[in-house]
Amino acid sequence: MRAVLAGLFFGVWPLMMSRSGLGGNLSSLVLALVMLVCIFPFAFGHLGDLSDAHGMNWMMAITAGVFGAAGILLFNGVLAKATSEQVSALFVLTIIVQTIVPAVYQVVMTGGITPLKLLGFTFAAIAATLLLL
Repeated sequence: MRAVLAGLFFGVWPLMMSRSGLGGNLSSLVLALVMLVCIFPFAFGHLGDLSDAHGMNWMMAITAGVFGAAGILLFNGVLAKATSEQVSALFVLTIIVQTIVPAVYQVVMTGGITPLKLLGFTFAAIAATLLLL
């Protein structure tokens, strides 16, 4: 249920942000600040977990943050310049690429592609094409 709600919220915020009238970089800053304010109360109780940093891969966490920031800046930059008619197609394209990344990762991690996964990739490509028409 949390994954479904996350998908719902991830689907709604870009549509709302594209209507905010803010430019790409400024909308990214507003998003980050509002997210920080909203997330901090939930994370505050876990700040003590940082005292035992043994076993944490800080480089991976920092790299993830940099990739996330780059993605938000690029995505909001595209949304800020898109017309109302273009927003949904750009959003669909972004989600398709975002879905491809973990799918390819899974194929690499499991050591190869099965016929069933190949069929899934084929159907995904067909769905993506139809959604972008």
